[in-house]
Amino acid sequence: MKILKKIGKWFLILIGAFVAFILVVLLAIRINSSGDEEPFLDEKGNVLPNSIAMHEDMTINGVPQRITIRGKDKNNPVLLIVHGGPGAPILPVIYKLTGVNLEDLFTVCYWEQRGSGLAYNDSIPDSSITLSHIVNDGLELSNHLRKTFKKDKIYIEGLSWGTAVAAYMVQKKPELYHAYIGSGLMANQSLSEELSYEFAMSESQKHNDTISINQLKQIGRPPYVKNSKNSVTEAFEIERQIVMKYAPIKLDTDFNFIKSMFLDNGLTFKEKFTDMINSPESYYPASKILESTAIDMNLMRDVPELKVPVYILQGDNDHFTETSVAKAYFDTLIAPSKKWFLFENGTHGVQVEYPEKYRSIYINEILVK
Repeated sequence: MKILKKIGKWFLILIGAFVAFILVVLLAIRINSSGDEEPFLDEKGNVLPNSIAMHEDMTINGVPQRITIRGKDKNNPVLLIVHGGPGAPILPVIYKLTGVNLEDLFTVCYWEQRGSGLAYNDSIPDSSITLSHIVNDGLELSNHLRKTFKKDKIYIEGLSWGTAVAAYMVQKKPELYHAYIGSGLMANQSLSEELSYEFAMSESQKHNDTISINQLKQIGRPPYVKNSKNSVTEAFEIERQIVMKYAPIKLDTDFNFIKSMFLDNGLTFKEKFTDMINSPESYYPASKILESTAIDMNLMRDVPELKVPVYILQGDNDHFTETSVAKAYFDTLIAPSKKWFLFENGTHGVQVEYPEKYRSIYINEILVK
């Protein structure tokens, strides 16, 4: 009986210590959650005089959308980042922690599109979350950035889904842009999905992965249709999980990475536990609303020409937006100039996998024009 009491006592002590530790961690996060963007400081700790570090929930075409603008010198060129997904914005702090950061070269605007991001609320009707609305939002934001920073033109970079959004923007108003940069190019997504499925099945068979093989057989080949066990969305997510098993994005999220992310002051305490912990695919409605639109994305069909210089950054092992399809589009695309940059052993996140090469392309290729 005494032994049981001792065990119970030590168990309670351990539980108490664990709870105390969690409370200390939450307190530390709370203290570092002002919601104010981390400023750019000089060697003496003073804010750089011509820098900018801010975010706002800006109303664009009647809908709230968050923009974060960061740059060491407002005289630098402006770069608009168009995120992927749909409905999957990347926190600006991620760029800094992975070494992708371009804020010393540009005034960078990170745009969280309607239906996704921290400005989203339930008052936005689902019917307004469409590709055409997002493209028009992007053009409105581009004009806002040009006027705010007194630039004739800005640079635009699209990531995955964002490559198509940005391409439609540039096609519609090429006079707004210096250049189009695409990473993880969504050139013809229905074709890409077929090849991605073949890759997932081939790798599963090669590794005798019977669980994955059975899952792929169950959902069937794309285009996915609803069956007795899976919705179209679930089928898509099952296939993606298997692709990630055999072509994972190489992002080193160690303890220091996670700690730095949660101790960054750019978000409030509440925002950190909605945007960081909740998966964008489950939290933001744009993901599911625009899924069928994303599958039908076909730049080969819709955007045969761009009237600005084009730069494509693609991993040779990208099976979310298949590299062979991206290259086929690049080869036929008409543009004043175009350059193709292949990242060896790169997947669907070449920026975070090879940040030094990514930055060097901007410094030595894009900005020298």
